[in-house]
Amino acid sequence: MKYFIHFIIIAFLLSSCVAKKKFVTEYDARRAAEQRETTLRTELGDAKTQVTNLTTQLTDVSRQGGSLDYVNSQLVKENQSLKEQVATLNNSSSSQIQQLNKNLQEKTTSLTQKEQIINDLQKAVNDRNDALKGLYARVDTVMQFYKLDGIKTEYKEEQAIVVLPVDRLFTAGTAQLSKNGIAVLQRLAPVLAGNPNIDIRVEGHTDNAKPKNKAFADNWALSSDQAVAVARAITKGFDISANQVLATGRSEFSPRASNETTDGRLQNRRVEILVSPKTAGLLRLMERKLSNGG
Repeated sequence: MKYFIHFIIIAFLLSSCVAKKKFVTEYDARRAAEQRETTLRTELGDAKTQVTNLTTQLTDVSRQGGSLDYVNSQLVKENQSLKEQVATLNNSSSSQIQQLNKNLQEKTTSLTQKEQIINDLQKAVNDRNDALKGLYARVDTVMQFYKLDGIKTEYKEEQAIVVLPVDRLFTAGTAQLSKNGIAVLQRLAPVLAGNPNIDIRVEGHTDNAKPKNKAFADNWALSSDQAVAVARAITKGFDISANQVLATGRSEFSPRASNETTDGRLQNRRVEILVSPKTAGLLRLMERKLSNGG
């Protein structure tokens, strides 16, 4: 009897364990199903939202279809217009390039001609400068005889210069050439004669003392008259055209030395004969040729 009761208790306990395990299993399955349902519902809601958005976008695209067709049509027209403009520009560019090449060729030819004119002028100037150097050499040789009288010859800045002390040319305080002055000019003038391609400028200079001779109002008058006297002497009876000679008085304002000493004042009282190549005619000729295109 005792063993039977034990058997009944054990059988009941075993039966209770089996029922509990089955309940737990079913409960877990049900919870999983509920969670899966919740997930599916969420995904369904998202899908519906996407469908709604896509439907809206499709409606917008359909509504804009006409506008897109219009825009596409305009782009096609603009593209064709651009092609036509490019073709026109190509033709125009070709024509312009040809014209530019023609203009460039004409400019090049003109510049070549002008360069030749300038080169010819430079050669003519160089030739006249060379001739002047030869003339200076002859003048220097002739004037060597008068070196002891203070007469000087110089060559500077493309000019041959003869410096003649007034005291060796004129009667003191006057513009009257002395015998010695006439003799000096008679030796100088033949060397200068026969040279049509030179210009001769005769400049009278004084010291800063006022003229003692009342015939001269000031040193301007004295220096001018002395320059004119020399210019007249070298053109009279010699082959020197008056058109080649310019006489001017410089008064006391272009001294060679200080007027504070006797020797300085002596150097300042002078007549200078400046000989240079005649280039004015060459320049005028060049200007005419350049303005006429050669």
